Amino acid sequence: MTDVARGPELSALAGARTARLVDEVRRLDTDGLRAPSELDGWSRLTILCHLRYGASALLRMTRAVLAGREASYYPEGRAAQRPRTLEPEPGEAPEDVVTSLSSTAHELDEEWARLGEADWARDVVEPADNPDLGTVPLGRLGLARLLEVDVHGTDLGIGFPDWSTTLVDVALPTRLAWLATRRTNHRAFDRTLQGSWMLVASDGPTWLVSVDRERVESRPAVADDDPTATIEGSARDLLALLLGRPATRPLLVRGDTGFGHAFSTAFPGP
Repeated sequence: MTDVARGPELSALAGARTARLVDEVRRLDTDGLRAPSELDGWSRLTILCHLRYGASALLRMTRAVLAGREASYYPEGRAAQRPRTLEPEPGEAPEDVVTSLSSTAHELDEEWARLGEADWARDVVEPADNPDLGTVPLGRLGLARLLEVDVHGTDLGIGFPDWSTTLVDVALPTRLAWLATRRTNHRAFDRTLQGSWMLVASDGPTWLVSVDRERVESRPAVADDDPTATIEGSARDLLALLLGRPATRPLLVRGDTGFGHAFSTAFPGP
């Protein structure tokens, strides 16, 4: 089932995981909230501000889609607006950020709970002069929220449970297919790498990702594919590769191993 068909499931799980995350960070004192996270360069407070903005942005975008309006994740543009979303408001205490995250996420949960099946299939259309996500169905926002909460929940370094199996089941094929149209998320990548990688999930799909000059193809593998390199691991760890996160176990690379290990420089996450 696609992210559209599973929109209600994904959004409900994202809400439940957010509620658990909030309960756990409320046990931290001010110093604990300001402490470094496991994501390089980000404090726990940075992550919480990011999750709060994400809830607010997705709520605003959902309402715009339902009203037939264009919607942007960063209405002022990513470069101009994003840095401000990673910090508390002037004079705002860390504990206030947690409270605001909780209330905003709850409002998003309520909005998504009212959506019908046809609503999840409606397209999010961005202004032509402010592209970021591309045109995606509203159901993709439910997946995006679960992805943010699960991944950043573990980034906090507070013992938050590992990524849900639902996230891995839906996000891995979705993110693999996305490579064909969205090579990088605003990050520099190595254009010199030419060839193909077969990504083999021991408990999931097998996929072929190839680069021919500027053309990228990403599709389910077929029997006669002959990749330059093969990367094998669990579905969870292949998703980690796509997101620029560490694997729980080393990935097995075969064929041209140097080319195989260079995958992340060709497709830097997230």
